[in-house]
Amino acid sequence: MARTLCNNCNFSLSTCICSAVKDVNNHVNVIILQHPSEEKIAKNTAKLLNLSLSGCQIIKGENNNDFDILKSLPLETTVLLYPNEQAINLDDKAQSAELNKITHLIVIDGTWKKAYKILQFTTLLNQFRTISFKQLPKSRYVIRKAPRADSLSTLEAVAHSLFLIEQLNPAPLYNLLDELIQKQTQHMPEHVKARYLA
Repeated sequence: MARTLCNNCNFSLSTCICSAVKDVNNHVNVIILQHPSEEKIAKNTAKLLNLSLSGCQIIKGENNNDFDILKSLPLETTVLLYPNEQAINLDDKAQSAELNKITHLIVIDGTWKKAYKILQFTTLLNQFRTISFKQLPKSRYVIRKAPRADSLSTLEAVAHSLFLIEQLNPAPLYNLLDELIQKQTQHMPEHVKARYLA
């Protein structure tokens, strides 16, 4: 039997996180390229961003055909969040003089393997400058394990980026993530919960 979902946040009624949603007025538009397999994962954080941020769009797909929107973004002021060798570190003042010119932030939502696949099959992304961080904040996203130490959830990566680019207060987004974690772990047996929250 299908669970009844909240009409607003689209989580089940027992894990509804609407009470923690706060409207956040961001100036940099966030474009999330979401791998199709992420859509139905209850612990996915991209939809939390879509609930809070005033400028946020999620597009599902895997290649150029799916992400036609990339053709219309301004080349000079759009950046892709991805840690490659050419990436400008947002937290390096010597490199980040152009931050106030950024109007669009592209983020890939998926595991590292799926994100890399999207990058390989979406050659339109090659036209944009890449950005990253020298130092990552400690991840709060304990309910989904990642194979790499330099891993943040999509919400954390966007929140930290917007903080560095436009000094946007990340607290409302982090509070929403904390609510998701609390709701997703509330019915776990204590010995299971301890594995995540220890």
